[in-house]
Parts: sequence; C-alpha cells; structure tokens
Amino acid sequence: MPINILSQETINKIAAGEVVERPSNAVKELVENSLDAFASSITVEIEEAGKKLIRVSDNGFAMDRKDLELSILRHATSKIDDFNDLSHIHSLGFRGEALASIAAISNFEMKTRKKGEASGWKLSADGGKDVKIIPWAGAEGTITEIKNLFFNTPARQKFLKSDSTERSRIISSLEETALTNNDIAFKMISENKTIFSTSQTDNKLDRIADILGKDFAKKLKNIKVDHPKASSDIYFTGRGDSLSNRKYQYLFVNSRPVNYPKWLTHCVYQAYKESIPRDRHAGLLIYITIDPSDIDVNIHPAKREVKFATENGMYDIIYKALRNALISCAHPEIEIAYPSSFAEMSRDKSEIQLRDASIQMTSKTENFNLLEFTKQKSKDRNAYSISTIPQSTIYVREPKPKHNYVPSKQNHNIDRYADVLVKQEELTPENFDNNIKILGQVFGTYIIAENKGSLYIFDQHAAAERVRYELYLLQMKNQIVKIQQMLMPENFDLSPSVSELLKANLNLFNDLGISIEEFGQNSFRITAYPALLGNMSMEQIVKAIISDIEDDKHVEIEQKRDKIIRSACRASIKAGDNVSFIEAKKLINDLFKCECPFTCPHGRPTAYRISLSELEKFFKRK
Repeated sequence: MPINILSQETINKIAAGEVVERPSNAVKELVENSLDAFASSITVEIEEAGKKLIRVSDNGFAMDRKDLELSILRHATSKIDDFNDLSHIHSLGFRGEALASIAAISNFEMKTRKKGEASGWKLSADGGKDVKIIPWAGAEGTITEIKNLFFNTPARQKFLKSDSTERSRIISSLEETALTNNDIAFKMISENKTIFSTSQTDNKLDRIADILGKDFAKKLKNIKVDHPKASSDIYFTGRGDSLSNRKYQYLFVNSRPVNYPKWLTHCVYQAYKESIPRDRHAGLLIYITIDPSDIDVNIHPAKREVKFATENGMYDIIYKALRNALISCAHPEIEIAYPSSFAEMSRDKSEIQLRDASIQMTSKTENFNLLEFTKQKSKDRNAYSISTIPQSTIYVREPKPKHNYVPSKQNHNIDRYADVLVKQEELTPENFDNNIKILGQVFGTYIIAENKGSLYIFDQHAAAERVRYELYLLQMKNQIVKIQQMLMPENFDLSPSVSELLKANLNLFNDLGISIEEFGQNSFRITAYPALLGNMSMEQIVKAIISDIEDDKHVEIEQKRDKIIRSACRASIKAGDNVSFIEAKKLINDLFKCECPFTCPHGRPTAYRISLSELEKFFKRK
C-alpha cells in the first residue's frame, strides 16, 4: 500500500479519539476553557448522558470574531506562544486540540460576547466543516453547545457504556473540578433536572461538604505544609473513619484534578499502614500548589497525569505529615512541630540525614524520631499547621519506605487462597457429622471445634457470610424474602455521581427487598430490608453495596443481583462478635448444609482442618 498524506478531516478525527474518548472528556475540556476565561459561574447541561447535548455556559472573558474563528483550528491557543512556555503553565488548557477535536465529531456551536461589547458572535460547524460565523446578541460570556457527539465516528460510539455510567462519569468530572475551585459557582443539569448546585465560598471544607456530603466532611481533619516551591493542603480521615473503597481519594495539582501517581498511592498507604485495617481505605483530598517548572503536565492528551521533578521530596513531606497527624490524633498529649522545607536526604546504611529541619517532640511517655507538627490552638480541633523550625542537623533511625510499591487490587476470588485450599482437599461434608464439639472462640473471630478425630478452626464471619448468602438466594428463588419494616426510616445523602449509580439501580434494590426511595436532591431513605441482614445500619450496608456496583451495560441483571446480594451479606457481618456455644454449633451445622461450605461468597476460606496425625507428628508423638 503506498504512503498517503492524511486529510485534515482524518487527522482531526484521530486527534479527537485521543482527547475525547467519551462525553465526560468533552465536558472537562469545555469547563477548563471557562475556568481559564476567569469565569465565576459555570453551568453544565446534558441530555442523554451528553450524547445528544452538552451545553456549557459561563460569565468569563469572551472572544472577538477573530479569536472565535481561530478557536476551532488545531493547535490554536491563547495559553502559550512557544515551547519554552510549557515550563510555566498556569492555565488548565494549553495544547490547542480540544475545541478542534470536539468540533470534528459533533454538531458544534459557540456563542460569545465580550464584556462591554454591544453584541457578540456565533460560530457553527458540522463535523468540523461548513464553518459559519454570524452576529449574536446574547448575554456577556460564552455558551458552547455540542450536539450529537460522535455522530460521524460510530466506532467510538459503540464503546460507550450505558447512559447511567456515562452520566455518572460526567458528574464525577464536574465534582472534581468543583472541589478544587471553591471560589466558583457550579451548576449541573441533566434532562432538565438540577443534579447539584454550589455557591462561591472561600472555605474548602464547605465545598467538600457540598459535593461529597456533610457527613463525610465532618470526619475530615486538615493539615497544611508550606514550602517556597510547593505547599500542600491535606484533608484526611482519621483512624476511626476508614472507608470501604478508594472513591474519596482526590489529588489536585495547581487546581488541576489529576490521577494519583504510584509513588503517592504508596506514600498514603504506608502512612496509614498502622492506622487502618488492610482492606480499608482513607478518605483523602490533597491540594498541592507547586512551581510549574517543577512538574510536567504535558505527558497525557487529557492532562490527567502529572510528573513531579521532586517525587522523593514530595513523598517525604506528605508521608510524614500524614503519619504524624495520625499519631497526634491517637495521642492528643503529644505536641509535634513540622519543618517547612523539603528534607535534603543522604543515606548512610539505615540512617537518614535530614538538614534544615529540627525535630522537637515532647510526650509524657516517649520520644519519637519523626518529623513533627503542632496542633493549632484554635476552635477547629481538626486543623493542623506547619511551624517554621530553626536550622539544624539531625539523624532519624527510621528507614524510609521503598518506592517500588504497586497497590494490590482487592481481587476476591478463590485463586487468592489456592495455597490454603490445596491443603484442605480432604475437607468435605462427608467426613464431618453433626456431633460437633465446640471448644471455644478465640480472638473474637475464630471458632475452635473438634469432630471425627480432627481439629477445626472456623472463621465465624466468613462462615456466617456463606450461610446468610445461600439463605438469601434460597428466599429469592422461592419468593419468600422476609422483610423487616423500619419504625424510623434511615435517611442519607450521597455525592451526585454516586446518586446517579444508585438511581440507576433502585429497581434492583427494591426487587431484592431493600426498599429505597428518593427523598430530595441526592438524598434517599430506606424503609425496609431483608430480616436476614441483621440489625446493622442499612445506610452503611447500602453505601458499601454501591461501592461494589459497576454499572456496565455488558453486565447482565442476574450478575448484578448476585453482586448486590454478596455485598449485602458481607457488609452485614460484624467483626469481634462474641458467640455462645449454642450459636457457634448452629452456625457450623448451618454451614455444612450449604452447597459451598468451605469458602465465603468472595472466595475466602471458612474453615481450616488439622488432623490428629498432623498434631502427633508436630509434637513428635509418632
């Protein structure tokens, strides 16, 4: 095949595939343009999850006719003049690809009027062609409309998810932007219905409460770290407020929402390692302001990745700030002081030399070799600040965690426990009878029993989860789910994006006996639930279930039902419950009536068997 020069139309469509994968990318690009135009109010409207219509309106600086005409040309931008400007990027957009890419795959229209001008201009284009510009007598600011996105690229349309998923992604994108721009008012409208609306505020915590909910915001503590090149404003959950998923972990760099780099994920989980259980997660919003020359924001077309020139320095500051904040929460009698500069590090075996920092920590019980901070003497008991410390040199005998960590995925399948299950091949219902002898409970978690010449150790929570799961399935099959009506309905709020996922699955929840109804904007209430789930807060159970649901059009209804049931059963099991001998015997007998008694619904073992001969070999009796 001979080499051909691609047409400009083809080039634009290829570029569109890199910049605009789905409607949420288009929304993000348009909103960033509004922010760069110094808008103080931005409204986003969508229909059919953005496929039919995306409209972004703002009151920012608008364009004249000449700039409007240039705006949809590739690599046309007002943000930079030459390559050297990439080292000093302060704007969100700068590549000059977004509008050209969006216009190439939609029916595009932009109306704009500069402040003080008698009238403005309207540009329209279909698939990047037939560009027309005519006078327009609208309000000051800019209104951009995208209709029929991907109408001329059906292959891209084919890979979109369900409307509820795409809508949720658009809302999530706008939530992120709103979280880092609390001085701007945002409004989100879907199918002529307001999803969320925020007012301007100079308080980040107020904006967090508006977007992620007041209950979550109340749990957050705050610490600030200042440095001439980089400052960090961190909102984080403490030891007792861990979450079941990573959904509430955000990173903002120079007001840009970006993905967590691997080093930061490792940093956070190392800092929390001794504070929360392994399968729990922190809620965390990290706002970093840094010299633009110390980061690279040009490594990804959608600008979701940022590379730091000083990863080690950032790692140390955030790790020590979080770790010591968590220590202070646990030991309020400890007063800590942090340095305000990056630690210059040199290694000598296990020692780390820190310059320009002084550690001054006092405790009634012991001294800690840690960088430190001081809790503010203020009304806000959750606020911490950094104090500047005189220069000195100290040594810390606490090895810095290695940076080669890759976060493990919570993959609940039987392969994860294969090494245990292989040893338990002989563990079958056939070699077990009802004459079980319960010996007791240890660690509030394990039931010890004896049966037919073997010692058994049962994980009571995994066993109860298996029993409850199969009972739930049986009741569903026979259509006899026993419902517990609530005397007082439980009301709860969700973030707008999570609300969309729940709304899309309300019928499924109700079919499974969990009666949920909308109760205001992004608010819901639970009025009844299956009695077999116990007496836990149903709000907590529902929130845990939502975090496990992935609303994918390729997932069948039955698979989704099963996912909800599994999640409900897991969430309803309490840790550390004391059980009586009678309860323990009933649980084990019920377990061995199950079809799959030796794993919980997520693949974790329920029992471990040690034969008499194994014990005799260990104690050298054979």
